[in-house]
Amino acid sequence: MNRYSLSNLDFNLPVELIRQSPPLKRSNCRLMILNSGVISHSSFPKIINLFSKGDTIILNRTKVRKSLVYATKQTGGKVSITFLEKTESGFTAFIRGKVRDGDRIELSGRDVRVSSLGDGKRLISGQIDWDFIEKIGHLPLPPYIKKRADYSYYQNEIGNETNSIAAPTASLHFDRLMLNKLANNGVKVLYVLLGVGYGTFKGITSEDIREHIVDEEEIEVPEDTVSQIENAKGNLVAVGTTVVRSLETASLPGKIRPYRGRTRIFIYPGWKFNSNITHLLTNFHIPRSSLLSLVYAFGSEGRIKQAYEEAIREKYYFYSLGDAMLIDRWP
Repeated sequence: MNRYSLSNLDFNLPVELIRQSPPLKRSNCRLMILNSGVISHSSFPKIINLFSKGDTIILNRTKVRKSLVYATKQTGGKVSITFLEKTESGFTAFIRGKVRDGDRIELSGRDVRVSSLGDGKRLISGQIDWDFIEKIGHLPLPPYIKKRADYSYYQNEIGNETNSIAAPTASLHFDRLMLNKLANNGVKVLYVLLGVGYGTFKGITSEDIREHIVDEEEIEVPEDTVSQIENAKGNLVAVGTTVVRSLETASLPGKIRPYRGRTRIFIYPGWKFNSNITHLLTNFHIPRSSLLSLVYAFGSEGRIKQAYEEAIREKYYFYSLGDAMLIDRWP
């Protein structure tokens, strides 16, 4: 099969393996370990025993905005708005519900006007800002989570910059106590920043995946993180695909450097990795997604397919509220 074929990113997932509510305890999930050609199974808290003094783990320090707002049209009809980004003209957004250009919508006592931007996006203009939106808003859970709730789980414990509309889900499994234990064991805990955009939910539709365009996202790889990565002696573990994309952007065309700006980097099989990442900790991803494409590129398509088949047999949970896997880079 053509490695760039969209169907190569497809698989059948039983709906019962899409977890609909988070575990009661943040770290209470399963962990699959993919090491060379061997698959093993563990629980997430035991990941502390897999890292040694001198190893480095890197997390995305973003937090999720409460950017989902329920609103009322002048006719009385209800719509939901997911705010994406602030621009000079207003806010870009997605709206669920029927609206037309020029319609006015009431948001908790304030009127806004709607116009089209193309690609399904809308422009929302009016006297609103992020503080107001977050005051009345809710967490924009992924569409495959049917029960809408502001789960505290979906907001990780390490974030300190609110600029995402989706969580970097691999970091959700860590609580602050686990990170402190790792640090006390001599493991470096470092951070980058990538503001996760709506593109994380956008499936690939091009039959040749190389034609897929990833939405731009803001990233920051700070100087201190770069310096410590350059001096790292042990394993370098990226917690989540957002961290991989951040470090790969900062490492183009061959050497890591501090970076602050936008990225629309799309990693697919055959990608030449420029960063020194040795391991990826991630969740189990959506078929036909840029996230799964990145995991194929990092861990080798054949190994990942085998791991996913076993995950389904062993009834691992998939997607944002699901279980985790630790993958060594291959080859």
